[in-house]
Amino acid sequence: MKPAFQIAAVTIAAATCLIACTLPAAPAGQASIQNNCLNPTEIAKQTILSDEELRFEMRNGDVFINRMSPACSGLKFEGGFSWQVRGTLVCGKQQTIQVLNAGNICLLGDFTREPSKT
Repeated sequence: MKPAFQIAAVTIAAATCLIACTLPAAPAGQASIQNNCLNPTEIAKQTILSDEELRFEMRNGDVFINRMSPACSGLKFEGGFSWQVRGTLVCGKQQTIQVLNAGNICLLGDFTREPSKT
């Protein structure tokens, strides 16, 4: 591939990523997953299940699991993480978290909806 085409391909890929995580969030009260992204203002509770899995309970009762690969070393032991959300959405495979105390930086995986228990 010629360098000019490589630059164009990278630019298009970056623009696509940017658009995916800046799409409008779901209306208030809806926790729909759109393009593998969640609206962080709709997250009611987050639970660390293991070094690989996070559970997000939404305000409307929906639950999403995020499975990281590779595992985020020390996440369960340290019991917490911080993140800087840029834009209005948290997107799988784009958002990083930082493990409290240990400082490890890990990339979130895909979000999957947990089946409702009705």
